[in-house]
Amino acid sequence: MNQQNSLRLPEQNNVMLVGRLTRDPEVRRTGSGKAVCSFDIAIGKRMKDPVSGEWKDADPVFVPIIVWNEQGERCGERLKKGSPVHVEGKLHTNKWEAQDGTKKSRLEVIASRVQFLQIAGKSSADIVGGKIDDDSAPIPREEPAPYKDDEEDIPF
Repeated sequence: MNQQNSLRLPEQNNVMLVGRLTRDPEVRRTGSGKAVCSFDIAIGKRMKDPVSGEWKDADPVFVPIIVWNEQGERCGERLKKGSPVHVEGKLHTNKWEAQDGTKKSRLEVIASRVQFLQIAGKSSADIVGGKIDDDSAPIPREEPAPYKDDEEDIPF
């Protein structure tokens, strides 16, 4: 038996991405009535130019995102082009045949969780001290636990 074939690797297919929507989300319904929302996010990276020493934006990576059911409906209602999101999900290859008969495929993320990082219609400038300027509901914030320097808690 070939040793390479006997090696068992744990298979993991989990992604976590943070980016901004490149277009408004599109919500459609399947034949059975399930909602499916699709949008793309751009993930940027800042790099320091080794010659000039200036920070520059590298070419962004564009990732298609698919969100199902109620979560997809909420994405369609609350997100818009430019909205920042945190997406958790799994990579999936979508394969289809085009009208001209050519086989097509693309890698996309099937989201299991989408966290909105900004309230729709509000910019970060509208949010001051954890509260929205128009006296809407406050943004929940957790206070960090106070630091306690107690050597008696060290387990060794």
